[in-house]
Amino acid sequence: MWIAYGLGAGVMLGLYDVWTKKAMTDNDVIPVVMWSSLFGALVWVPVLFTGALPIHVDPLGLSLREHALLLPKGVAMTASWILAYQAVRELPVSIAGAVRASGPLWTLAGGFVMFRELLTPMQFLGLMITVCSYYVLSVIGRKEGIVVFRSTPVLLMLSATVLSAVTTVYDKYLVIQLPTLAIQAHSAFQRFVLSVLLFVPYMLRRGGGGMGLRWSWAVPLVGISWVLAELIYFHAIADPHALVSLLSVLRRTSLIVAFLLSAFLFREANLPQKTLMILVLVVGMAILILGR
Repeated sequence: MWIAYGLGAGVMLGLYDVWTKKAMTDNDVIPVVMWSSLFGALVWVPVLFTGALPIHVDPLGLSLREHALLLPKGVAMTASWILAYQAVRELPVSIAGAVRASGPLWTLAGGFVMFRELLTPMQFLGLMITVCSYYVLSVIGRKEGIVVFRSTPVLLMLSATVLSAVTTVYDKYLVIQLPTLAIQAHSAFQRFVLSVLLFVPYMLRRGGGGMGLRWSWAVPLVGISWVLAELIYFHAIADPHALVSLLSVLRRTSLIVAFLLSAFLFREANLPQKTLMILVLVVGMAILILGR
């Protein structure tokens, strides 16, 4: 089941990537981060403060020490969003997703260091195929004027990917210490508070009022889709048999979803070459899943 959950999280993250690209159109990063974080936190309000749902999280259930334990996750995720949103505004969705190719490698390294996770030879082969296909997709980006090692948006996305990988490994540690729903609910509100601390100085510098952005329904969808993706993902890592290194790759199915949608919504270039690499990616993931 943790493999199915990993794939489900990848699908939801693909939608998240598309909404993010749409939300960043004609908008600055900080307002999008703040407003999407608000809607992400609001999703948890019924769980925290009402008995309307079958699940419930005590709003006062965590100690100060446990909130402090959650804080690095909130800081790393907020910083990752700021870097990634800036990159997504400048890059095609497919290329932005391809730059995340290094994510499984960073997570693999973290999973080995913290949990001594090892892959079978077949799983390692599948991992290498998927990573190589992501890399070739980034090379295709050169045809669109994106030189990987000279592109600031690419470097920003790479930095965001490293932070995301750190968060992925830290999540595996957190689920050992705290209930998974409490982690997600309280972390969502922590991220909202952190984003407000950034949003207020941003608005003061602008010297204006209002929302600080050009409104789009993609903004709340960014926050909501992230919460749903995280909820599905935490079901996966809560399984004691789950490997964070494999989950990191499974979540990269987001690239497939985002690629298909962006081909229609944003009229991406070089579709034949990108389609071929996506197919190679699917083969790599099949080997990864079946190579246990």
